[in-house]
Amino acid sequence: MRESSLTHTNDIVMLCTSRARRRHRALCIATAVCTLTLSVRPAIAAQPDGPPTARTVDVVDQLFGSTVHDPYRWMEGEHNAEFQQWLAAQGDDTRAKLDALPTLKAWQQTLQKVSNTAVVHRAQRYVNGRLFFIRETAEGNGVLMVREAEGSERVLLDPATLKDDGGHASITLFTPSPDGSKVAVNIDHGGNEVTRLEVLDVTSGKPTGDTVEPVWGEFGAEWLPDGSGFDYTQMAPPDQRTGGDPLQDMRLRLHRLGTPASQDPILLRAGTGDGANPSFAITANRFPVIEFPTDSRWALAEALGAQVEQRYCVTARSDAVKPGATWRCIADLSDEVQDAAIHGDTLYLVSSHKRSNGELLALDLSRPNASIKDARSILPLQDDDMIVGVSINDTQMVAPARDALYVKVSRNGIDGIRRIDYRTGKVETVPMPLVGAASLFHADDNQDGFLLELRGWTTPPKSWRYDPANRAMHSLGQDEASPADYGMIEATETELVSKDGTHVPLTILHRKDAALDGSHRAILFAYGGYGMSIVPSFRPDRLEWVKRGNIFAYAHVRGGGEKGEAWHQAGRGQNKHKGVEDFVAGVARLSELGYSRPERTALMSGSAGGLLIGGAVVGYPDRFGAAVFLVSILNPVRLMQSPNGANQLGEMGDPRKASDFPWILATDPYQQIRPNTAYPAVMLDVGLNDSRVAPWETGKFAARLRAADTSGRPVWIRTDAHAGHGIQVSLGAEAAEYSDIFAFLDAQLPVP
Repeated sequence: MRESSLTHTNDIVMLCTSRARRRHRALCIATAVCTLTLSVRPAIAAQPDGPPTARTVDVVDQLFGSTVHDPYRWMEGEHNAEFQQWLAAQGDDTRAKLDALPTLKAWQQTLQKVSNTAVVHRAQRYVNGRLFFIRETAEGNGVLMVREAEGSERVLLDPATLKDDGGHASITLFTPSPDGSKVAVNIDHGGNEVTRLEVLDVTSGKPTGDTVEPVWGEFGAEWLPDGSGFDYTQMAPPDQRTGGDPLQDMRLRLHRLGTPASQDPILLRAGTGDGANPSFAITANRFPVIEFPTDSRWALAEALGAQVEQRYCVTARSDAVKPGATWRCIADLSDEVQDAAIHGDTLYLVSSHKRSNGELLALDLSRPNASIKDARSILPLQDDDMIVGVSINDTQMVAPARDALYVKVSRNGIDGIRRIDYRTGKVETVPMPLVGAASLFHADDNQDGFLLELRGWTTPPKSWRYDPANRAMHSLGQDEASPADYGMIEATETELVSKDGTHVPLTILHRKDAALDGSHRAILFAYGGYGMSIVPSFRPDRLEWVKRGNIFAYAHVRGGGEKGEAWHQAGRGQNKHKGVEDFVAGVARLSELGYSRPERTALMSGSAGGLLIGGAVVGYPDRFGAAVFLVSILNPVRLMQSPNGANQLGEMGDPRKASDFPWILATDPYQQIRPNTAYPAVMLDVGLNDSRVAPWETGKFAARLRAADTSGRPVWIRTDAHAGHGIQVSLGAEAAEYSDIFAFLDAQLPVP
């Protein structure tokens, strides 16, 4: 998944397709498995004063010398009617309890008012004088718009007009053709991210008749330079998916406009079978992509996966459109390349191999047998300058425009842009119109300059187009207005000291007049996965929490990318517990500084951050007052049984390996729940259409936690039948979600 395709409103997208991973092979693991029924209860027997209980059938696995009990394994699997019935009953019970909370209506009124006045513009693309963008308001999931050169705007596609039995439609991605005359749009239903890719004529707004499906929602059309067609990464037919996993065995096809999709040839294929290319073998759990730069004779192929390291190969553009092309592979995983782009005969690579904060390399592809060893560093950087790191804010690391190469460089959380002249190699710093984090940075190689959006913790996004002809930033006229006055709020940047003495950045949003007497309720958010950095973002829903006298803080824990790739590795794999320790230490730091107290502090995370918050709940249950889980991974021992599981092996480890299993078991929240333990109050959010993290992970964890808990505090499951992983969620739906969260925490976190 390229960063430019991300538009997640919960700040916790799991990088399901971020880049490269090692192929998984079927392993013959010497595993003695015995199954015995310890107790059997009706799946949805109701408790007098609580949600439905879950029956247990304890499956016992002997894995690499460890005895692993799994009493709720029956919940696993797709189309599991019994589990779905149980989960629906859980959601109904939680909904009734949330509706009875005393502060819910007040939060709903406040947050709905904020969302109703908000207008968000995102995913802007400027092509041949036309500006394409998504406009989002409270009720919709985003409308595709186009602004003509003279300034008029019109709707190209409103997904609300599309009807389907699968639920509401949303646009996950769109890609304009090189001349801006057409746009390919990915449309899903019910938030499941399985899309139909359809081409629209921009002038008429009507479909051209070119459609392909099914396509995972983060893979759009990669247009040919002449706009005559595009390649696309198609999901395999159900009977050709390894282990039944919908995100395995994808194939890259070429579609020529006006031809039947059934005739689209396969250019590359993950796994084996028809279309597999021996010169660029791609394992089943990766995703093939080919890019066709308009200003180069070369094509660039990638094998993407949920890992920051990437693999890149090149071939002549004229050959790349033919099945069976011979590819020359330049960068492998060991080269630690996180991004690449081509201009002319030069391949640009961003690598953290020699420098944790990244260096920019250039390689002349016209040289016979050129390899990454021949690449030279072309961008002088200071020690604290960083050009690596993944964020969820629609940004490129390195962006080739027609006039120059542009590179995003961060220093102490503040983003800047460097311009590198193609011909002379001269490096210039582009003056920034304001201090902030780049939430949009994009360039196209068939036009000059770039698009940029900057924002802060309390500053709404402001967007510009940079014109190198006059070296000026021109406003796009889409600056987001603040829906309320947040002038009373400020961000304090400080540090926490973790268990092992490591200093970890901590951002605290609070009222300027907040008394440092420990009296405030606090939410502490963290993620700590895939090298993803938490950067400043303007979130009115969270600012409303702070405006009411509460605290919202962000722990930039190890496993993220805030301090480069070394920071990611320090909290990855067998070091995952370090991120958990950082997270918990943040609670103590808020107390030490007088912002809150542990019993008044809630943790929040999710997706891959489920290992973080789950580890905190089961490992340190007495260190904080409550926890809110958002579509969380909670059972990595069963990673290979989950759809999208094989895609996560590079970051999560492989539970089938003797080398990985011990630390995966140790960081598995579900497996580390201890009987007869007092746990904090917990609410777990789950989208019933989630295609990234199986809802049964939430169900298993909640059932086991509830059975083990002695505190009597809530373990609630909040379900949304119209949502998936949280991608493309509407502003109104997000306001409803945070109203529930804040009302829940009001009831669970004591104040004087």
